[in-house]
Amino acid sequence: MKKLEEEIIGEASIEKAFEHIKFLVEEVGERIAGSMEIERAAKYIIEKLSEYGLKTWIDKFPIYHSYPKDALMRVIEPEQRVIEAKPCGHIMSTLMEGITGELIYAGAGGYEDYEGIDVRGKIVLVEMSWSPPRPEKARIAYEKGAKALVIMNWGSMDNPVIQKGAVKSVWGNPTPEGWERIPKITVISITRAAGEYLKKLLKEHGKVKVWLRGASENLWVMATQPMADLGLQKKDFIVVGGHLEAWGKTAICNSSGNAMMMEIARVLAKRKGDLRRNIIFGFWDGHEIAEAAGSAWFVDTYWNMIDENCIAYVNIDNPGIIGTEIPTVRCSIELKDFTLKIVEEVWGRSGVWKQPYMGGDESFMGIGVPYISFSTEYTEEKLRELNYASLSPWIHSEADTIDKLDPELYQMHMKFYIKLILRLCNKLIIPYNEGELVKTLLTNLKNYDETIKKTTSISIGDTVERCETLLKLVGKLEEAAREIEEEGEESGFMEKVEVKAEIVNKALMRISHELSNIIMTEAGRYDYDPYGYYLTGKPIPILYKSVNKIMEVKGRSDEVRLWETKILRDRKKILDALNNSIRIVELSLRVI
Repeated sequence: MKKLEEEIIGEASIEKAFEHIKFLVEEVGERIAGSMEIERAAKYIIEKLSEYGLKTWIDKFPIYHSYPKDALMRVIEPEQRVIEAKPCGHIMSTLMEGITGELIYAGAGGYEDYEGIDVRGKIVLVEMSWSPPRPEKARIAYEKGAKALVIMNWGSMDNPVIQKGAVKSVWGNPTPEGWERIPKITVISITRAAGEYLKKLLKEHGKVKVWLRGASENLWVMATQPMADLGLQKKDFIVVGGHLEAWGKTAICNSSGNAMMMEIARVLAKRKGDLRRNIIFGFWDGHEIAEAAGSAWFVDTYWNMIDENCIAYVNIDNPGIIGTEIPTVRCSIELKDFTLKIVEEVWGRSGVWKQPYMGGDESFMGIGVPYISFSTEYTEEKLRELNYASLSPWIHSEADTIDKLDPELYQMHMKFYIKLILRLCNKLIIPYNEGELVKTLLTNLKNYDETIKKTTSISIGDTVERCETLLKLVGKLEEAAREIEEEGEESGFMEKVEVKAEIVNKALMRISHELSNIIMTEAGRYDYDPYGYYLTGKPIPILYKSVNKIMEVKGRSDEVRLWETKILRDRKKILDALNNSIRIVELSLRVI
C-alpha cells in the first residue's frame, strides 16, 4: 500500500492541475446552471477524463434555479446616500418602486441574534458568515417576519467585494411541501464598508430608514452534470465529488477542486488494476444557486446503489487558499480517527476535526454514507482580521482569481486526498470506527433521557438500553475485523478471507447508514434538511428541539403533553435504527 501511494503521489502533477484551473478560470469563468459556460466546462472535463481512460457521461435533469438581475439600496433617514448592491438568487423580487422600511441590525442572523428584537415588517442587516450560512439567514429572517434582508460581506474594512449568493434554503429540487418552505423575502448583498457605515448610523442615530430594490428570475432549467467512473467491475465504491457550478472567477470555489479531481482521476485510472473498489467522480451542477440540486439528484436517482454499496463520499472544495494554515477535517464521526491520521502524515502536525452539517454537498448525509471534506483554514488571528471570512474575502466574486491559490499548499492537499482515496479503496476492512459513532449516540441519549425524566413522566431509556447492547456487539465486530485483517495479511487474501471481510464491511456500512442520519440530521434518510440548518449541528437533531421545548414550557401541561408525544414518536425512529443495526451485527457475527 505504501509503495503504491508513493508512486501515485509522485505521478500526480500540480502543473497539469493548474492547466485545468487556468482553463476553467480564464477561458470559462463564471459558470451558472443552464448557461453556455457550464456546457463548455462540462465538455472540457468529459473530453479530458475520456482521454485518461475513464468511462464518462453527462447527466441532464431539471433543477429549480435562479438568475440574479439587479439591486440598489439608498439610505433615506437620517441622511441620504446611495449604496451599491447585488441581488441574491431565489429572492422575492420587489416591484420597480422598491420597498422602504426601518433598518434593524441582527448580527450574524442566527436565532440567538434575534433575541429581544422585533423585526416584523422591518429590513434586517446581517453580517456574512458561515454560522449560519446565507440561506439559513434568509430562512430565519423570513420566519421572523422581516420585510427584506441585507447581507454585508466579510473581509477587511476596505474589502470592495460584493459577494454573490443564493437563499433558497430548501435543499435540492423542492417537493410540493418544500416549495411552500422557500423563503419569500427580498435579499441583497453589499460591501463590508457599506455595512459598517450602516452599523455606525444605527449606533449614532438609533433609527435608520432605507429603501431598496432587488430582482431575480426564478425558473426551471436543465442541469449539465459531468460524471466519470473508473469502470472497475466492483460492487463497492466511493464517490469523489465537488461542485462545478460557480460564481465569479471561480479559482478557489471551485475550479481548484474540479482540477484536483481531474488530476486524481488521471493518476488513479493508470493504476486502476491495483484498486479493490471502484470510484465515481461527480462534478455537481446546481450547487451555488439551486442549493446542492445536482448531488441531491444523484442521491435520489441512484438511491439503491448508494445505500447498498457506497462506502464514503469525499468532497473536494476550495483546496489551497493562500494564507490558510490549519489543516481541518469535516467528516463523519466514524472516519474521524482514520482521516486525522492521514492529516498528521502529510502535515506533520495534528489536524482539527469538525462535525459536518448541511452546508456544502452533504446530500449523502441523510442516507448515512460517511462524509469527508478537508481544507486548510485561517488562524483565529487572521479570521478576526478578515471579519471571519472563513472561505477567503474573495470567494463568489470577480476577485476569486488564480493568484488566490498557493501552489505548494495545493500540492499538499492533493497528496492528502490521494492517500485518503487510496486507503478507502484498498483497505480489506473499510476503516470505520463504529464504536466511536455508537458511543457518541449513547452519550447524547443518556443526557437527553436524564433531562426528560427530570421534567416529565416519560422516558427514552429503552433507546439507551438498545444502544448499550449495540455498543457491545460492535466491539465484537471490530475485534473480528482485526482478526480478519491479520488473517488476510498472512494468507495473501484468500477467497475465504475476502468473503469474511465482505460480511464485516456490509455490517459496518449498515450501522453507518442506519445511525449517521440520526446523529446529524432532522430530516432523516428520506429527505433533506434546509441548507445550513441550525439543528444539524446539535446533538441528535430530532430530539434537540423537543427536549428544549419541554424545558421551556414546563408548568404548561397542555404544551408539555404535545412535546412529550413528539419525543415518544421520534424515539421510535431511533429504536428502529438501533434494532436494525443490532440485527445485522448479530447475523454477521454468527456467519463469520
